[in-house]
Amino acid sequence: MRVDTGYKGIFLVPLIAVFTKYDQFRREINFRLDDEGLDTSTDPALLSIEVERIFGEQYLARLTGSPPVVRLESENLSTSDYVWH
Repeated sequence: MRVDTGYKGIFLVPLIAVFTKYDQFRREINFRLDDEGLDTSTDPALLSIEVERIFGEQYLARLTGSPPVVRLESENLSTSDYVWH
């Protein structure tokens, strides 16, 4: 069934980028830094900085515009597991 709305042209549609398994992404970066000889347990800020840098380069840079981003960190439904940016 086709419904004619009377509108023609390009429509802007809201977009939210959802990245799942962000906690696994952090663990993989942590393992890589350990392999490179960097101890993130003595400098946790190093891990956060590196994760943000890589996430920005590999994922956020590929998005056009600036859509809201949700990073899901586990299967636990606690609100503390959702990171909005």
